[in-house]
Amino acid sequence: MTGRIDPLGAAGLSFYSKVSASISHEIKNSLAVLNESAGFLEDLTLMAKKGRDLDINRLETLAGSMLKQVKRSDAIVKNMNRLAHSLDDPWTQTDLNVLVELIRTLSERTTVTRGFKVTAALPDSPVMAETNPFFLKNLIWLILDFAVNRPGNAKAIEIRPEKSESGARISFTGFANLTQVALNDFQTEPVRRMLELLNCRLQADENQGMIQLSFL
Repeated sequence: MTGRIDPLGAAGLSFYSKVSASISHEIKNSLAVLNESAGFLEDLTLMAKKGRDLDINRLETLAGSMLKQVKRSDAIVKNMNRLAHSLDDPWTQTDLNVLVELIRTLSERTTVTRGFKVTAALPDSPVMAETNPFFLKNLIWLILDFAVNRPGNAKAIEIRPEKSESGARISFTGFANLTQVALNDFQTEPVRRMLELLNCRLQADENQGMIQLSFL
């Protein structure tokens, strides 16, 4: 045994680990707000026991804040659940609109903390592709990481799923100083393995600062 880990599997584990870490930080932040709110509620209760009038407006604001964090945590856990279930079926018909929006949301903490904004321009109708949902999300995550290290002046990337002659493609626009050479350097062995698995091709449009991921 050589002990060498398959590059594709290693990339998948790394991706899942990074997303899980980001999600755990988000949940921890929500719990911190809830804990602070619970402490404040306890203080109000003790004051009421001592004969102080309860401030209904403050209670209403406190309840609203707690409910907001519960809803936020619920949305975070649901997104984590969707990512986990993308491993259930390794090859399936997938709506790229839904997939792109999910990975944009999952990557938001990572991109925002680095002063970067990622938006999704989603068409009104579904854009379907036969693909491996988990590794497609992994590849988009890696492209966004590549983008964060090569931002334009606006530090923003727009992701656009769209239908094409071959079926579908995903465009990423907003790159600065983008060249095909840089894109080729980005295509490490794990990325090449993903492209081969997904039957996709990456191309750079240097004039428009755009990368296109095309399904073949």
